[in-house]
Amino acid sequence: MDVVKEGDYVLLWHSNEIKIITVAKRGLVIGTVRGILRFDDIIGKPYGSRVVTNLGHMFYITKPDITDILLKMPRVTQPIYPKDTSALLIMLNVKPGSRILEAGLGSGYTASLLAMHLKPLGQLVSVERNGRYIATARRTLRVMGVDDVVDVIHGDIAELTLPEYYFDSALLDMGDPWRAIPNVVKALGHGGNLAVYVPTINQVEKVIRSMVDSSLIDVKMIEVNWREWKTTINEVRPKTWNLSHTGFIIVAKKP
Repeated sequence: MDVVKEGDYVLLWHSNEIKIITVAKRGLVIGTVRGILRFDDIIGKPYGSRVVTNLGHMFYITKPDITDILLKMPRVTQPIYPKDTSALLIMLNVKPGSRILEAGLGSGYTASLLAMHLKPLGQLVSVERNGRYIATARRTLRVMGVDDVVDVIHGDIAELTLPEYYFDSALLDMGDPWRAIPNVVKALGHGGNLAVYVPTINQVEKVIRSMVDSSLIDVKMIEVNWREWKTTINEVRPKTWNLSHTGFIIVAKKP
């Protein structure tokens, strides 16, 4: 029987508006608007069972999603949102065994999701200029179980000597990606895609110019909008608040 163990990430669900994602620890007590949850009552219970608060309200005990766990990890930079990462996985043709180059490791969120799709034989090389971010990112990669397929380099990707024609695709998530594009293109194999993630249109113009000047083809730009709906019976409608613009994704191919 699959039961909650100390150290597990657990999702305690009362409703779409009231849910807790945390690490199970003995002695942990969490207060909610529906009452108190005591983890001494939860550890050892089977997943799929329920726990009742001191006010008599029921919470389901289940396992969180990968993105739930990631969003609970320490953050040193603004990460790429999951809605954008899902599009990047497709546009970069990420699959088991791929060799991917990333610049802008940050908190390690995107690196974790990329690496999960590369295992067991793939490789992610992630370059980060800010040495203070690397320790946080390494912890994220370790908790997510992907540190064995990620090689972290402290440096400026625009100035590194990269192996030519080695990588299947590349992702740049940095403030000035146009500076790095010429160097990254040399490291891509024929047919490899380069994706750049930037939040402002001013950056987009510079990225597209650098891509064209670097002889990349099939330049495309997309924006992923996420419109969530309320799923309450007799009240199914779009939610009042939705996650709209987060960033632009520009993708081009090395011929």
